[in-house]
Amino acid sequence: MIMLRKMHMSKRIDAVLVRPQTRNDCDFCDEFVSGTSNAFHALYHDALRTRILHATERFRVFPTIGQLVEGYLMIAPVSHYTAMDQIPTDATAELTELAELTRSALSKLYGPSVFFEHGARGPINGGCGIYHAHLHAVPLNGLADPVEILKHRFSYTEASDLPEFTKQSKHLPSYLFYQDSNARLYLFDTGPLPSQYMRKLLANSLGDDNWNWRKVGREDRLLSTIERLSGRFDTMCNTVPPR
Repeated sequence: MIMLRKMHMSKRIDAVLVRPQTRNDCDFCDEFVSGTSNAFHALYHDALRTRILHATERFRVFPTIGQLVEGYLMIAPVSHYTAMDQIPTDATAELTELAELTRSALSKLYGPSVFFEHGARGPINGGCGIYHAHLHAVPLNGLADPVEILKHRFSYTEASDLPEFTKQSKHLPSYLFYQDSNARLYLFDTGPLPSQYMRKLLANSLGDDNWNWRKVGREDRLLSTIERLSGRFDTMCNTVPPR
């Protein structure tokens, strides 16, 4: 089943014509052009050609390495930007629609989800070591939304939409974008954060200390996520009435 769906995904990706801005030292940039110098290839090259579940002109949706819970996805731009607030203004509408589509896909299988991005401009601001913008989409699977913990720890403002968020965040050297389980948007002024801060916070809620994606190895959860979500995005796109 995975092999058949893998072929379907590769055809879908090949149909999207993009000339991305890339960096030779970027894990995601290398993966998006089918390179071999990236973490996904090192772990899964003999089992999967790609982990991408959905492709648009400017973005990719795929399961994260380090599946704290099944269904944990990321949305990343094809071109290289270090934070989501650096993407072109005319791409924010596409990102907003894609995030809504991802939330809908996850809710049907896993229930409520949260979205976040640690906007780290470089190592001095913390992060996870891949300075290519990526938005995390995490099903809560019955866990409490950690938004109240974040509101207690950091100063924040609320935003009505993604364009407003990007205007507010551009002056910050580091920030945390967060969309809670009710789809409310928050911009947290965190200052530099420890590496994988949000992954640690979620792992603590699960009672799991296996938060470091670089140490997890090959995961059955990632394969299960691909198995359950393959084709679902395309099906949903085909059933959404035109605007």
